[in-house]
Parts: sequence; C-alpha cells; structure tokens
Amino acid sequence: MRWLLFLLITIIVILLALYRLYRSVFCNPQRKRPDAHNIPESTLYKEYREVMAEAVDDMECTPFEEVSILSADGYRLYGRLYIMEEAAPLMIFFHGYHGVYAWDGYGFFKICKSNGINILMVDERAHGKSGGNEVTFGIKERYDCKLWVEYAAERFGENKDLLLAGVSMGASSVIMASELGFPQSVKAVIADCGYSEPAAIIKEIIKKMKLPVEAVYMIVKISAQIFGHFNLEEAAALQAVKKIQIPILFIHGKNDSVVPVYMCNQLYENCQSTGKLLIIDGADHANSAMTDYEAYENAVVEFLKIIY
Repeated sequence: MRWLLFLLITIIVILLALYRLYRSVFCNPQRKRPDAHNIPESTLYKEYREVMAEAVDDMECTPFEEVSILSADGYRLYGRLYIMEEAAPLMIFFHGYHGVYAWDGYGFFKICKSNGINILMVDERAHGKSGGNEVTFGIKERYDCKLWVEYAAERFGENKDLLLAGVSMGASSVIMASELGFPQSVKAVIADCGYSEPAAIIKEIIKKMKLPVEAVYMIVKISAQIFGHFNLEEAAALQAVKKIQIPILFIHGKNDSVVPVYMCNQLYENCQSTGKLLIIDGADHANSAMTDYEAYENAVVEFLKIIY
C-alpha cells in the first residue's frame, strides 16, 4: 500500500507542477490585465511612454463604437470600431501576447486616422475587456480572427474591403487564420513582428532563460494539452504563408529582443503570395512604428497601393 500512496502523491505533485506552469505561461486573468493608460517603464516602452500616452488619449477622444462577438467556445470578445470615412476600407487589428490594443496598435491607428481608413481594434481573448483567461499563442485566437472577419463582412457587406493587421501574436494569428478561409473581401495582411510558429517562439523564450530547450518545451506542451486542451503544434504561420494568396507586408524590428528577426525573414522567404518586407533599424519588439513612424507609414501606404 505504501508504494501506491507514494505513486499517488507523486502524480498529484507532478500535476500540480504542470498546472502551475500552465497558469504562468498560458493564463492572463482579468486582475492582471493592464489599463491602457498605465504604460510600463520597461525597456520596450521607456523612451516612448510620452507618445504612447498621447496615442491612448487620441484613441479615447476619437469617436468609436464598442462592438462584440461570441467566440466559438462561448467567450464574449470586444473591440472598438472607428469609422474615419464611411466608404473607406476597414482594417481589423489584433494585438500581441499580454498586449494592449492601444500600445501595439499605435502605428496602425495613427495611419488609419491620417489616411481615412476605418479600423476595428480588437481585445483578443483573455485580454482587455474580452472573456476567457487562456492565451494560446494563436492556436485558438486564429478562430476568433476568422469570426471577426465574418462579423465585418456580414455587417458591412461583400463590397467593403477588409485589411487584416496584427502585432506579434496578433500577426501570427492572422496568418494562421488564413488557412481557415477568408471571404473575398479580405484584400491584404500586414504582419508586424510575427513569429513563425507557436512552438518556435516558446523554444526561443526557453533558450533565453538558459534552460534545456527540448525538455522544458515538452513539459510546456503537455501542460497545454492537459489543462488547455490545445496542441501548440497544430498550426503555424510558416506553413500558412506557403498557401496564402492574399498579399502580405512583413514588418520587423532589427533589434527585436523577443521575436528574432530571422523568423520574419523565414515567413517572407516562404510566402507564396505578393510579399513586401520592411526591417526597421534600431527597433525592438512591437515598437517599430514608434522607432521610425515615417518609414512605417510609408511602407504601409505604398503596400496598399498594390491593391488600390
């Protein structure tokens, strides 16, 4: 009997350790979500806090409509719809892991406002006001992306051109969602600092922590399967770009300390549709637009001329 008790205790300890790991990597409860006005003094944002604060104020002062949809697994997801010009295209923007639409979407909002493009800025699941506590690096988020596209297509009609944009996890989610099928009204994708695969970015993070990559990754993967019921390897942007027919603009910071720039190059080199590439010198993760807004805006505007 002692060995059975020892085995039971061992299993419980292992499961508790896996659950703790799962919570730390994949969960973002409401109480931990930052307010857009409380910009952290991290190395990513420190020198841009002033312009970011101005952008947040601008987003608050610009009229918007709060909209929502229901995810396939029952979570209420929210977004802010800004109508700049009724007849203009609509951009749907998706932020990054533990990101905030107002921070990650700094460049896209500014471009849309100054160029008369409508924009829907989404709170992804487990972020902002949206429901859920689980972040899945794009595995479940890609289905939410598809639902937001379908919402826009139904609301505005098949003649309203849709542009999809994302930063970091949002960029990868949009690309992965393309494999699920988009309506013909989706005309372009703009992917800023997206990663090649959920598995690959997690391995990069483990490597930076100087831990045994394959062993720790396998534990992380198992925790996601047991407690989150998803497989980190069931989708990858690197595979999706090999099939996508929609033009893509890839943007990445040369000094990105989170998502290595080689991942952007991989996506660009494997893209089967019309692809453009912009690497911003000196830019770290998710702050390319703040580092060199002029180059950022010019690249987006020139890219959209391919379509219009």
